[in-house]
Amino acid sequence: MDGRRTTASGTRARVRAKAVLITSTGAGTGRVAARAITSGSTRLRPLIAEAARQGLRMAFTVRLAKTGYLHPSGSHTDSPGVRRNVIQRADHTEERSYGSAASGGFDATDFAHRVDASDGDVTAAVHQWPVETGRIRPDTEIVYLEVRTWCPR
Repeated sequence: MDGRRTTASGTRARVRAKAVLITSTGAGTGRVAARAITSGSTRLRPLIAEAARQGLRMAFTVRLAKTGYLHPSGSHTDSPGVRRNVIQRADHTEERSYGSAASGGFDATDFAHRVDASDGDVTAAVHQWPVETGRIRPDTEIVYLEVRTWCPR
């Protein structure tokens, strides 16, 4: 046996690979869904910390109930320059992206400080930004979170 996990039927199981990875060019992505979000998305903390250490930029995508957003889909007020990245879901949730390489994104160091101030809770740190900037309701729960990093030009 080669040590790989198998399913009940004996086929090779699909096992989640390493949660985060930053390439030599500074590109990195990490994503978490409902189960990991309830525990603070701690798997994303090393990605943000390493991005901050390397002086990278970052962006994030959140999915939450449509009623949780304060601005309509594609609004310039909500996400200027990122209007194309609104994804409507059949379960009445919506994904919106904040920050991009074109807009310059966010300083990963700032978000690393936010995560530290939230006692390592990445979900709370990311949730804080759209609440502070008037994009989502404070009581809205994030159901999916993706963080992307890149090296500034």
